[in-house]
Amino acid sequence: MAENDAAALAAKLAERTKHNVRLMLYFLAAMLFLVVVFSAGHLLRRWRGMSVPLVVRLSRCFRRFALRSCWLVNTYGDAMLVTLYFIANLLIFFIGLDYSGMPMLSNVGSRSAWLALGNLVVVAALVLKFTPLTWLTGRSYDRLNILHRVSGTMTVVWVIIHTGCYCAYFVKMGRAQRLLQKSDVCGIVAGLAMFLLAVSGFLLRKRFYDTFYYLHVSLWILVLVMTALHQQKLDGHAVVILVAVLGGVWLVDRLLRLVSFTIGAVGNSARLKKLPDESTRVLLAKPPLGAVPGSHCFLWVPGVQPSMTHPLTLAGLNPPELIVGPGGGFSESLGNYAGAHAGRPIFAAVEGPYGLTPDPAAYSSVIAIAGGSGITFTLGCVLNMLRFDHNQRVLFVWIVRTTASLEGIRHRLAALQNDPRVVVRLFVTRQPEGMSMMPPSMMEPVATHASSDSDPDLIDSEKAWPGPTMNSDKWPTPPDGLTQALTTSRPSHYNGIPIVYERPDVGAVIRAAIDDTPPQEHALVLGCGPKPLTTSVRNAAASCIRGDGPGVDLEIETFG
Repeated sequence: MAENDAAALAAKLAERTKHNVRLMLYFLAAMLFLVVVFSAGHLLRRWRGMSVPLVVRLSRCFRRFALRSCWLVNTYGDAMLVTLYFIANLLIFFIGLDYSGMPMLSNVGSRSAWLALGNLVVVAALVLKFTPLTWLTGRSYDRLNILHRVSGTMTVVWVIIHTGCYCAYFVKMGRAQRLLQKSDVCGIVAGLAMFLLAVSGFLLRKRFYDTFYYLHVSLWILVLVMTALHQQKLDGHAVVILVAVLGGVWLVDRLLRLVSFTIGAVGNSARLKKLPDESTRVLLAKPPLGAVPGSHCFLWVPGVQPSMTHPLTLAGLNPPELIVGPGGGFSESLGNYAGAHAGRPIFAAVEGPYGLTPDPAAYSSVIAIAGGSGITFTLGCVLNMLRFDHNQRVLFVWIVRTTASLEGIRHRLAALQNDPRVVVRLFVTRQPEGMSMMPPSMMEPVATHASSDSDPDLIDSEKAWPGPTMNSDKWPTPPDGLTQALTTSRPSHYNGIPIVYERPDVGAVIRAAIDDTPPQEHALVLGCGPKPLTTSVRNAAASCIRGDGPGVDLEIETFG
């Protein structure tokens, strides 16, 4: 009789496992469906031949809402995606939860375990740097990071439920000693590692990134190994196979990054220069293979900080130039080294490039808004677009605290100013009253050819390209109240570019520029800088999307 009961229980457990595996596959199919939907939307928008009025209007109506900033996540579109993700998890969790007449605690524990595995697949897919999702959805890994964190949190939630339910179940059944078996101890270790992964993300990622990074990688490896050991024989080694596939994909991504890093290290070096605003200019001997201005790479300078690489955006290619804003940690160490060894070559390596840069031929109008060191992204993208002889109009806005920041990219600003397609506007928000932080020579126009007062390191082919004539008055002037009178004690121009001592109404600038774009054309809004600035840029661009107006695309760069 006991043997029959044991056989019946084993059959029920096997049937429940198959049912839960099937539901996990449904969950992954739902995630794949979301990828297909968003990929189709991205590719259709990129196909400029799509001109069905109703489809265009519906798409723009959705994007007008989805691109707006949202609390906790970047946009309402991200919030909708996260909501759909949570709904998919909950639906899969509750479907047939009382299956096979097994105890509810056991059913909940089993279902949550398989959901944790399903979410672990999503986590692994979103952690990759070389991910096909970049080309399918138009989002590089850094813009998918918020979804990686959400899926990781969801995985930990299911692990906690799984652990709690089975602990309660075995204690209730008087079988607490079962939790001391080797397989269950491995499961407990995997659960603790996942929990620490989540906690380290919340507590360490922003303030102690170096510690967070190494802890994250170590715990991730521990999670994979312990999860495989937890259920080695379940359902024909299904868990082991799944974990092995996840680990293999992750290792392939790491190997690809290692190859990229090796290519970027051979024969490479960097020269550092401390800039007046405490930023640091990094001039590389060679850029990452296949890089374009506006893409980003990971910089490793072992002589400054041997334990970490850091993501930085390429402001230009001839020479390859990075600007590191003032700050603590790596930025401070790099600045200190630059101050002590200015211009001296030091070994450096780069890995990349990463990120998507806009299609130069897709837009007739470009509005680039940057704050502080965020100019490396907008400047790089604009310089890359201007290399092509397209009839474009570019409004380039840079907002800085003091005029000292302008020195860092002096000659690249001159390149923009001398291009007939570009209008440059400079805003200074915190210049001390009665003080000029620029030497007199900096107030004189800079030629784009080599001269005695030029920096030879920055004279390159990006300084000027032939193009159609465009007068500055084609762009609307700022609305009343945007600017204030200049005091005579402050420099009024920088290399021939007027300086406005005011925090601009970014929304008004963007709306005026897009209103000046013909309805049949497309406009691109670029933004990078502090969170309040990118929020304003995002919301202003979203508000300009209309069914009867020009097409509007938005590119915001942020790390983490």
